[in-house]
Order: sequence, then C-alpha cells, then structure tokens
Amino acid sequence: MRSLFATLALGLLFTTPATAFVAAPCGPEFTPLTITEPWEENSRTFANGAIRIFEMFIDPNVASGAALGILHPNAPGSDSYRTCTAIYAGTEFRYFGQAFVAQATAVYDASAGLVITVPIAFADGSGTRPVTFAVNQATGTVSLR
Repeated sequence: MRSLFATLALGLLFTTPATAFVAAPCGPEFTPLTITEPWEENSRTFANGAIRIFEMFIDPNVASGAALGILHPNAPGSDSYRTCTAIYAGTEFRYFGQAFVAQATAVYDASAGLVITVPIAFADGSGTRPVTFAVNQATGTVSLR
C-alpha cells in the first residue's frame, strides 16, 4: 500500500506543472501586438487606473504562450512614470496556457499594497491555479505572495 501511494504521488509530481511563478521585468515580447484581444476582456485596471494587468500571448499557434503583464507606477522620484513587470510560469519554461484576467480579484493590504489574484491555466488540462501578487505603489515593486 505504501508503494502504491508513493507511485501515485510521484506520478502527480511529474504530471502537474510547477507553480513556481516568477516576477521579472517585462521582456521584449511585451508589445501592444502581443496583448491578447479583445483588450476589454484581457485587461483590467485597478487603483483608479494606476495599475493595469493584461494577458500577453506570444504565439497564437502554441498552447502555452501566455504571460501576465502588470503596468504600475514606479517609485516616487524615478525617471519614468510607469514600468512593466511580467509574471511568468517559471524560469525554465516561462509561459502558461491562459490568464483569466476578467476573473481577477483585488484587496488592499496596508503592509503590502494592492494584492491581486488571477486564475492561471496550463495547457496540460490540469485546471486553474491562482497566482497572487502585490503591487506596492509607494515602492514601485511587484512581489509574489
């Protein structure tokens, strides 16, 4: 019985995608041309428009080509008004199947900033997993939670 459980657990380990999301500066693939259409369904604003999240899809011909973009204010005193931070599926294979931006939820946490949760799907059909991140407008940072 113990070996059966170990075999099942090992099988799940290799069939379930890693949920080690990574936040990094947006790469060169983040252009208006790669924002998933229609923008009204795949983009949302928060904090009176200061924060925008959107799904970016690098290639509509591949099942796993999506990443999540966050446009947010820089820290006060920096050279530019806004910056772009990306959330990727991980460091090795960066893309996931789809970000359900229209279903995003947000709550304010005084110690972290605006905490946003977005359901993410992977192309293997394993369902959705939430990615949660905080956008701190005071520091101009995005951190995974």
